[in-house]
Amino acid sequence: MKLKEIFLAAVLVLVCINIAESHKSCCCKPHPRRCPSGYRSVLVNRVVCKYRRRGRCPRPRPILGSLGFVIDDTGSMRDDISGVKSRISYILARNRLFRDFVVARFSDPYRRRVLRSSRSTAVRNYINAIKPSGGGDCPEYSLSAIRDAAKAARPNSMLYLFTDASAKDARLKASVAALLRRKRTRLYVVRSGRLCGSSYKGEYDYLAKRSGGGVIRLRNKKNVKYVLKYIGLASAGRVPFRLPSSVKKLRRIRPGHCPRVYCPRGYRRVVKRRRICKGGPRPPPRPRRLGSLGFVIDVTGSMKTEIRAVRSSISSVIAANRRFRNYVLATFSDPYKRKVVAVKRKSSALKFLRAIRPNGGGDCPEYSLSGVRDAARRALSRSVLFLFTDASAKDARLKKRKKIRLFVVKTGKLCGRAYKREYDYLARVSGGKVITLPSKSGVSSVMNFMKLAAAGKAKFSALPKTLKKLKKFRPRGRRCFTQILITCRR
Repeated sequence: MKLKEIFLAAVLVLVCINIAESHKSCCCKPHPRRCPSGYRSVLVNRVVCKYRRRGRCPRPRPILGSLGFVIDDTGSMRDDISGVKSRISYILARNRLFRDFVVARFSDPYRRRVLRSSRSTAVRNYINAIKPSGGGDCPEYSLSAIRDAAKAARPNSMLYLFTDASAKDARLKASVAALLRRKRTRLYVVRSGRLCGSSYKGEYDYLAKRSGGGVIRLRNKKNVKYVLKYIGLASAGRVPFRLPSSVKKLRRIRPGHCPRVYCPRGYRRVVKRRRICKGGPRPPPRPRRLGSLGFVIDVTGSMKTEIRAVRSSISSVIAANRRFRNYVLATFSDPYKRKVVAVKRKSSALKFLRAIRPNGGGDCPEYSLSGVRDAARRALSRSVLFLFTDASAKDARLKKRKKIRLFVVKTGKLCGRAYKREYDYLARVSGGKVITLPSKSGVSSVMNFMKLAAAGKAKFSALPKTLKKLKKFRPRGRRCFTQILITCRR
């Protein structure tokens, strides 16, 4: 039997090899139309052609016109020009989208100096030859340089202006904007100074907006390296050409893995998206069932804010619950009067909380441990109790004996010296925690955490000890992302 299976498998392999020889781009499934060179066929609803990734990303064909640099070469631009010189080789080596490069210089008086070339060596040598000098009378002839660079550039180009001065020829902004729009050229302005103060009339912002570009302001000239790094990534197709308005936003940009897939002639792009979760396609396992979720609440007059927060959030906690069988609610004050209920329905819990009227107080220690004890007696095994109070325990001689975890939410000074750390003791021996809130408004954050934990998206033991850490808390569930499959189809 085994020999027969081995023989059939060998025959099948030989058949697939023969088919692959006749249809190299489509593996074992014959395809009515062969895929172009460098593509393989994959099944995405229909047989399409997807680029083969072999280590490095594919080099797309150039689709844009010229990448231009318009540089102010006055003496105050020494740091900016040295930054361009140090990064120009990086940009030229990574270019995948532009057919050639344009470099223009300007100062006062203006003299047309523009280079357009597709040779990296010529562009590098031209930029390295720039010697910043002169200046002093702040406005410069920047718009004349933009105009000449746009005339020299191909249609559908990108121009980057580096300057720290306003435009002396601002009267040209309407004609320059019309030229940029006619040639579909976007202007991005990298301004690194005060732009001559009051003499700046917003001409750069006007041109950037009209051409579809942008303006970024550098408070420190050394930050020009981040802009040039972004230009290198954008010219490689790894980030979009959307220059942020600040260096802080610019440094947050993370490049993608590969540039855009460019389809050969006769094919069209097809984008497929699917959601993938780390850990497999199966849903997460149902969290372990627990006993009761308990609320032990101090109902003295100083607890109005906390009671209001619990009352407003209890509905969402119950709606999200996937772990607890019922809910235990208990109140306490001074003098202590036993008032504990165990309910399963949301309406019953809300009815109990709405009936609470905070009053009294003044003599700070309260009978909190009596409330914890009576709630623990009504709760099921393996339960979780949350104690909300701003006072220490008058009945500190009572200690927790039932195996239930206690989490304490402290919102006050706990009567100062009267507090003997009884809550810390009970939380530690029961496996719970104590969180101290500097303001009473932080109770809503605790209730949000309780909602996540009741839904099985977080562990109760992960409750932070401070409000600052609690606001930064994120559940460590399955991490999902959207996979984008870009293919070509006839």
